[in-house]
Amino acid sequence: MSPKERDKQRPGPTCQECGEKRATVHVTELKEGQKLQRHLCETCYAQQEGPKFLSPGAVFAQILAAVSPELKELSTKECPECGLSYLEFRQQGVLGCEQDYEAFAEPLEQLLEQVHGESRHCGKVPPQAGRRAVVASKLRSLKHKLERAVEREDYESAARLRDRIKALESERDEPL
Repeated sequence: MSPKERDKQRPGPTCQECGEKRATVHVTELKEGQKLQRHLCETCYAQQEGPKFLSPGAVFAQILAAVSPELKELSTKECPECGLSYLEFRQQGVLGCEQDYEAFAEPLEQLLEQVHGESRHCGKVPPQAGRRAVVASKLRSLKHKLERAVEREDYESAARLRDRIKALESERDEPL
């Protein structure tokens, strides 16, 4: 799917200048008593003549960087395929293309863990499967998280996960 087709599937107006990207800057001007609205992408807006105003995304990024410097990197992270920034995703709640999952892998995983308690779908275990199946499912999930924590060199989280795995393994080995 081409970037142009993806932009057409995304919610919101298309840039009136280039007709390709999603409009993220909305300019309202008064000319001769008439209200004139223009919807532009960031690129086309930057090329316009006249006074410039910061886009809402840029204002939000500056505030975020001032309040939380460790999140400054996230405010500049963009998908190389569709150009969606991580902040735009957080504001809209909609990803732009399949490449966003790779471009925002780490923050998306953290977000999913915050919202759902897991970063991947585990599904429900049927009641007839019993406690051992539930424990086995939790162990698989925790071992996956442990691998990811070690890859990220997040050793504090890895230690907590290791301890939870040991506790679950001992619970699994107890007689029913």
